[in-house]
Amino acid sequence: MTPPLGLITVAALCPATWEIKLIDHAFQELRDEDLRWADLVMVSAMHAQRSDALATLSRARGFGRRTFVGGPWASTDPDAVLRAADHVMVGEAEEAFPGIAAALENGTAHALYRIIDKPDMTRSPVPRFDLLQRHEYTSMPIQFSRGCPFQCEFCDIITIYGRRPRAKTPTQVIRELDVLRGLGWRNEVFIVDDNFIGNHAQAFQLTRELIEWQKRHHQPFSFYTEASIDLASRTELLDAMVEANFMYVFIGIETPSAEALKESHKFQNLRKNNVDQVRIIQEKGLWVLAGFIVGFDSDDETIFARQQAFIELTAIPWAMAGILMAPPTTALFDRMKREGRLIEDSQSIMQFGLPNFRTILPLPILLRGLGTLLEGLYQPEAFFARSYNSLKVWNPKPTQKPPNLGMTYNLRCLFASIWCQGIRSSYRISYWKFLYRMVSSFWRSPAKLWLGFTMLLSAHHFVLYSKEVIDHLQSEAELVEQNARAAPKEAFAEVQAVS
Repeated sequence: MTPPLGLITVAALCPATWEIKLIDHAFQELRDEDLRWADLVMVSAMHAQRSDALATLSRARGFGRRTFVGGPWASTDPDAVLRAADHVMVGEAEEAFPGIAAALENGTAHALYRIIDKPDMTRSPVPRFDLLQRHEYTSMPIQFSRGCPFQCEFCDIITIYGRRPRAKTPTQVIRELDVLRGLGWRNEVFIVDDNFIGNHAQAFQLTRELIEWQKRHHQPFSFYTEASIDLASRTELLDAMVEANFMYVFIGIETPSAEALKESHKFQNLRKNNVDQVRIIQEKGLWVLAGFIVGFDSDDETIFARQQAFIELTAIPWAMAGILMAPPTTALFDRMKREGRLIEDSQSIMQFGLPNFRTILPLPILLRGLGTLLEGLYQPEAFFARSYNSLKVWNPKPTQKPPNLGMTYNLRCLFASIWCQGIRSSYRISYWKFLYRMVSSFWRSPAKLWLGFTMLLSAHHFVLYSKEVIDHLQSEAELVEQNARAAPKEAFAEVQAVS
């Protein structure tokens, strides 16, 4: 969906004399000739991408190429990365990298750079959007701020970027938008801040500037972002975001359980009724997608049904539900270690498998429960019903206009969807029912038609991928149960051997 913003930002920090190639492993293969060409191979990865990153670093070393790794994984687990790369950066690059680049050129670069100070975002360069194969993406990312003022126990954003939000100036953001516009970009723009309203006064100032920029240029972009649920209480900011053509927002709701929210220190979600908060945001003009977590210490077997009931009630089609993990550097990681519950050698890389700590809720129940939740959410009829309901409760304003990608592009997408989903898919009956219902109900609203078609296309991911995840969760649960049954026998065999 989006390109690697970290890499194209670092590319902008590199000396102008360096020749740079960008390879996005989401859709491009790394060829041997790419590695032979390079003097330095720079890799950025998140935890979920670490296996692929290690393979890339190993290949580069096999060709005798110098390697440098940074990003979220390196910043939270540098010891693991140091064994695989020549140079490792922990932290943010803006202020330190020019000196590091000089050291790389003259052969004096260190193995580990640990950047403690948080850089001034006003010194961050315009990312090298020109390096991207932009036609491969559905949205372009820009970053306004880093950091979040809250203290959620499971979140590594506050340990990587800090709890004091730091922001670019509106002028910087406008400059990045001008560059994208000059490159011919006309699709969505994702403001990737982990909490866009971490400093709501700065966010409001930027949004007012975006309104004027959009007017001057005949509204070339629509925006989306991430925010905390207290956005519902910032009505002036919410109205400004809608006027600036923000279309939707991701919210970390996590759970309907007040006990779990208290346990995880997500106090901002306890201030008001979350159903009411979501409805305010939807009625004010922002469509809502959200993240949900199961596996908190206070969760019992009822949590899966409670999560589904909340998601259906709030009409959130794209509900990202997964199992609680304890990322390194987080308060949850430290607590699990103190309590002797951390699984030190865990290879967990995603929220659809075994957690990296011993849960209170028995693992088979947790794994199968998440499978049941995903099945309930992403059966075709359920997904399309929730999608339709989300359009009913969403109240877009006249200022909100979808991306203008041209009739040729839209028809190509429509015909591809009809062939792939409406004719060949296993859910084609549900597809046609939703398409007819959506068009007949909302044909007068371009915004709702656009988002309705977006959800229609997304069904091909959610319906099919959820089945893969459910099968994986079932296999994991069976394996856990097999190991539990085998453990006493192994212990008895060891006793016999000793005797």
